[in-house]
Amino acid sequence: MRVSHHVKRPVCLLLSLLLLAQGMALGAAAADTGSVPAETFILDPAAYTGGEVLVLYEDGRTEVVVYEDAASLEEGLPRLARQEGVALVQPNYTYTSTALSTTDPLLAEQWALYNDGSFQLEEQENPYPVFNDPFALPSAPWQWIAPWWMQSGASAGSGGTVQAAAGVDIGVEEAWALYDGGSRDVVVALVDTGIDYTHADLEGRIWVNEDEIPGNGVDDDGNGYIDDVYGWNFYSGSNQVYTGSEDSHGTHGAGTIAAHADNGIGIAGIVRSDHVKVMAVKALGGWDGSGSTASIIRAIQYAEANGAQICNLSLGSSRNDPALYRTIAASDMLFVVAAGNDGADLELAPSYPASYHLDNLITVANLRYDGSLDPTSSYGASSVDLAAPGTHILSTTPGDSYSYMTGTSMAAPMVSAAAAMLYSQFPDATLADVKDILLSSVQKLDSLTGLTATGGMLDLGAAMASGAAAQKGRAWAEPDLTAYTDSPPILSLSLFQWRGQQYLTVQVQDPDGDFRSAAYAAGTYTAADFQGGAAGTPLPLNAWGSATLLVRNGGPYTFYAVDRAGNESVRTVDLPQGS
Repeated sequence: MRVSHHVKRPVCLLLSLLLLAQGMALGAAAADTGSVPAETFILDPAAYTGGEVLVLYEDGRTEVVVYEDAASLEEGLPRLARQEGVALVQPNYTYTSTALSTTDPLLAEQWALYNDGSFQLEEQENPYPVFNDPFALPSAPWQWIAPWWMQSGASAGSGGTVQAAAGVDIGVEEAWALYDGGSRDVVVALVDTGIDYTHADLEGRIWVNEDEIPGNGVDDDGNGYIDDVYGWNFYSGSNQVYTGSEDSHGTHGAGTIAAHADNGIGIAGIVRSDHVKVMAVKALGGWDGSGSTASIIRAIQYAEANGAQICNLSLGSSRNDPALYRTIAASDMLFVVAAGNDGADLELAPSYPASYHLDNLITVANLRYDGSLDPTSSYGASSVDLAAPGTHILSTTPGDSYSYMTGTSMAAPMVSAAAAMLYSQFPDATLADVKDILLSSVQKLDSLTGLTATGGMLDLGAAMASGAAAQKGRAWAEPDLTAYTDSPPILSLSLFQWRGQQYLTVQVQDPDGDFRSAAYAAGTYTAADFQGGAAGTPLPLNAWGSATLLVRNGGPYTFYAVDRAGNESVRTVDLPQGS
């Protein structure tokens, strides 16, 4: 099953918030249609597309069960839930990469590493391929045309394009001056598309399974994977971690982290050390760069079992995924996750795994070369930790080539590289220490205040300077493995304008599949005020769980949702006056 969770929703029912001006009103709650299902199982057949079911066992193993029709699915779900040793039964959700479809200009240098303010965009003067979509053919050299969004935020005298600001970089010059190559071997797993491990600029920088004899058809190291010399392809179930042009996304991230510096060709990766290797763990593929819960979980487990300490996840979904949450929470690795390219506030419209509040996870936004958040980057005052350069990043692509890509997918490897560099340099530091160093050493930017938890961007130079004193031996906080499992409905709110009118879209998602009802009211209220769904104006959701409301009266409004287990969600938003 391959179902995108980023498709546009159909036009939703339009309602007027003017009706709310009367305040809290009683409304009939939807009838409870049955008993509450077990908290770890999603037993509603309507939650499944294509009959594909993910089973997570208590020992961490996963199994994908496919039912041919709706009747067998409905019959099979309770049977799976009753099996001994089963921890979760849920849909096998689909994930897509967080690379953005944009075009790029000629870059005279890698501004993310050293930005002297001279970088600017020039139409049709770009000698490298530009990926409009990382999973399609790039535009030809010298045929780039600036997209509309590059005009936004342009400074005076810039000719309508965004100008670089000197000093908006990760401070790699200062970091390299302090870095001696480290003493600890570090493996960064790219759970992504595959990697062209034959690229000349990646020679010697890709993890190799030394316990496996290439091409003998035998699982020499007994890890369950035959001839996994360069990693494993969990997208198609083979040892082919590089399959061609569909692996541009992962190859690009690998170059950002570890491409050779001072070798006379191509670009310079951030980490200048043979102690740091990148592990190719292919979990995304196909024309759209998608993957499933099962492929991602198995890739994570493989990476950790084979020695990876840091895991880069430049992927995301709008669906809460309890099985993926448990897998990340149970791991000892440090996860660096892309925030997503929806331009959304993750406090209102969560994206996963970026929105999981776990100690071993860092969420990264995309910073533009002028020091502002890229207009496409998602953000969040508590959900996103920091920003890193992710706009117009030049890096390796298949066939010994180089191309430009933009997105939080490009920002996350910057932070993964920084984490690897710190972990290799400071042998007494734990991964939790590394996270603390990275977040405490950010370069504060006014443009990021309120958009990230730290209010700053990655500053590798400052992190290296403070690292020695910051080795505290901190361990990961004990995670709550039951969180995001028996969970309340998720309320997402987004404002937009259309033809001079202001609208609010309300989206209700229920990861447990036992949603009951939703309501709303003018004013500020608690969940208790809605009396279990009996009070308030019922929110008529369409088949996709959303409704769009015309905003006429501003002020605070409260939205409420409840499931059949009694789990409640409430969100209050202060809306501007409509026209």
